[in-house]
Amino acid sequence: ATDIVNGCTFDNNLPCIAEKEIVAVSSIVAELMHYLVTENDCYLASKEEQDKLTEVVLAGGKLNRKCVGRDARTLLSMIGVNAPANIRCIVFEGPKEHPLITTELMMPILGVVRARDFDDAVEQAVWLEHGNRHSAHIHSKNIDNITKYAKAIDTAILVKNAPSY
Repeated sequence: ATDIVNGCTFDNNLPCIAEKEIVAVSSIVAELMHYLVTENDCYLASKEEQDKLTEVVLAGGKLNRKCVGRDARTLLSMIGVNAPANIRCIVFEGPKEHPLITTELMMPILGVVRARDFDDAVEQAVWLEHGNRHSAHIHSKNIDNITKYAKAIDTAILVKNAPSY
């Protein structure tokens, strides 16, 4: 969780290689969310807050340039949330089709997509990469899974078990 948040929040998510979304096997989602929120200064956005963020960040269906590169607390204040000073990132769980997940935002908002198993996670990650073949990340101790993912995602940059920077 720490590496993911550090990569996502580096320079407020402006680098194109930075973590943009998380696809996680269902069996680890609750534990991952716990660590994101309790140990890595992430703010868990409610459904109502997700909707407000979507309206502000994707105003009129387009990326709001006034939000690009802003820190999490500033983004939350734009929707009326007074977040604690330690908040570094906004997280939420949603479907892979959620606009805050499918759009490259260049701000520290991380949607978490739940997968049934590793194969489903790979399939969803490939879909979310949109065929750009640019960059991807994986956190796994299973070298066979890392290899399988690397072949499926087929990106120029693949970061394994580390933050993106």
